[in-house]
Amino acid sequence: MKTSDSPRLRDRSALHKTILRYTLVSRIAAVAVVVIVALLWWAAIKWVIGFGSSLDYAVFDTLGPEVLTWVERYNPFFWWGLVIICSIFIAYFLYVFVVFVHRRNRLTPISAHSIEGLLRELSPASREVLAWVWQDRREPITVGVLQRTAQALRQGRYEQIKLSHTHARLIQQSQENTPSQGDPDAGTKEVLHTI
Repeated sequence: MKTSDSPRLRDRSALHKTILRYTLVSRIAAVAVVVIVALLWWAAIKWVIGFGSSLDYAVFDTLGPEVLTWVERYNPFFWWGLVIICSIFIAYFLYVFVVFVHRRNRLTPISAHSIEGLLRELSPASREVLAWVWQDRREPITVGVLQRTAQALRQGRYEQIKLSHTHARLIQQSQENTPSQGDPDAGTKEVLHTI
């Protein structure tokens, strides 16, 4: 394998540039949603903690001074527990939202014009890896295909493709060079007779 045939760093850069062009708006929108929700939740946390510390628990005095002391002592833990539980739910829903945006981006088809420009920039080795990654030819090339191509280039997929081609060629040559042994029972075939 010649060094000039190997994928270049410029190929991965071209792939990332195309991926970024198709995903930039949704990535910015996802980051904006996460930041806005985080800021709103931070303000809500301050309000909830302030509300909890400003409550007057004198009504519990009718149940006895021990109950009032217990409620006042554990009051901050209740409100912080509420904040932590709500924070976990909000973080989970934000995570689900970001994963949804990422998965939706992966399904975005790439225009023929963009693919044409990308193929002009890619080396033959990287084009071969792209063809290997794009297995379902009934579907257009998507952002996900380009992401998997960039990952495959990082993992040295081109060398593995070349090695598999070499293996296939060697097996083909060995089958062509091996004389056929024929069927050992070829001379003793039984003839069926009917009466």
